[in-house]
Amino acid sequence: MKNANQDLNRLRQPNVLPFSASWRCYLGSLVIEEFAPRFLSKPGIVFLSESGNKVVARDDELAKAIGLKIQADKNLPDIVLADLGPGHPLLVFVEVVATDGPVSAERKAALLQIAEDSGFPKEHVAFCTAYLDRSESAFRKTVASLVWGSFVWFASEPENLTMLYEGEAKAVTKLADFIGSIDHRVR
Repeated sequence: MKNANQDLNRLRQPNVLPFSASWRCYLGSLVIEEFAPRFLSKPGIVFLSESGNKVVARDDELAKAIGLKIQADKNLPDIVLADLGPGHPLLVFVEVVATDGPVSAERKAALLQIAEDSGFPKEHVAFCTAYLDRSESAFRKTVASLVWGSFVWFASEPENLTMLYEGEAKAVTKLADFIGSIDHRVR
């Protein structure tokens, strides 16, 4: 398998991202350039897609190396990343939202089925919806359909990641337990 960051480094070069010039694709490039290296220990890009051209780039070698079998169909999200840092790769499905299309309950179920069909246990799969900014209409329009058990990332605040926690709290059961870990600086 080639170096997982080789494609990421190549795609960081000016005018190399295989996206069209739309705003949605700009946000996709920010997911690759900002989100992936910040929140994945060893990011790899498996698939990139956009409206009108479902798959604009794919790394079949990486997909095969991690045991992922995905067909380009209507269920494919905008970006499929892999974190090759953990003992078992983490598969990250990312939806880029400019007007609609967050990771909803239906999308999560379909994507989870794709992962499970490839042998990825659900604990090695993550779901993220990316927005340009939390004040934009795309976020306000779709926030109610975001699914629990997923993440939300805003390109305008690249160092932050919101988790829509689902299930029973294990280590932290009271709000007061979180307070000590919160950075209260106003930014």
